[in-house]
Amino acid sequence: MYLIEYKFSKVLMVSVLLIMFTSCKNETQKDETTKENTKVSSELNFEEKIAREVELELNINASEKYDLKIHKEYIDEDTLQDALILVNRKQWAHDKANNSDNKSFVEKTGFVGPNNYVFVKLGGKDQLLKVPPVGSSADHALESKFLTLTSAAHKDFFVSYRIRNSMHRSYYTVRDNRLYQTFSCPVFDSIGFKDPRVFAVRHEESSVRISKDIAMYKGKIVGYNPSEIDDPNSYTPRQIVPLDELILYFIFDEKSMKYKTPMVPPE
Repeated sequence: MYLIEYKFSKVLMVSVLLIMFTSCKNETQKDETTKENTKVSSELNFEEKIAREVELELNINASEKYDLKIHKEYIDEDTLQDALILVNRKQWAHDKANNSDNKSFVEKTGFVGPNNYVFVKLGGKDQLLKVPPVGSSADHALESKFLTLTSAAHKDFFVSYRIRNSMHRSYYTVRDNRLYQTFSCPVFDSIGFKDPRVFAVRHEESSVRISKDIAMYKGKIVGYNPSEIDDPNSYTPRQIVPLDELILYFIFDEKSMKYKTPMVPPE
């Protein structure tokens, strides 16, 4: 009886020692891995860190070629520099179309789909701020512009994107570590035809509101000649001038973080 208990105790002791050794080894390996990842992360520059975060967020593999634009600006109200990040996945969209049964249809639509993305990285923050992808042509990366629109303490921005032979805009602002899409509108449509639809978008000062209003006037493309346009899907006007006809007028609603059409016209 004593011999059996002794052997059992010996086996138990050996098992405990093995568990402790394995646990210490795993913890050591874990610490070494963490140190290595920290070392690699610290060696990356700002743009490389952004690229890694974007790839992780969008599940972009190492073989995919994509376009990444980083625009630095002071977007929110603090004194830390922030970054607007625009991503275009043209190769991914084309590869997806080539592997589908409706390739010809996707080509005719100009590879329109969720192929362009907008992110914001606030200074001193770890999280990428994001909104739903911009449904637009994969063949055209987003173009952006910063402006003071909803508040003097923030920088708003809009992105321009293409859908076949038209161009559109989406406006964005940041509040309380959240990225909001505040407004969307067309800029022009039906390029290649005799009478395209053209809008002159203006940001107008208000005497009663801190935020600027958005007015959409009927517009005209200077020097427009459809016979001289080789590719309507890539056409960019030299200049759009506003005409006297006001089409729509929008004011900013702080509660919903959206531009809305007022019930009465502006003063």
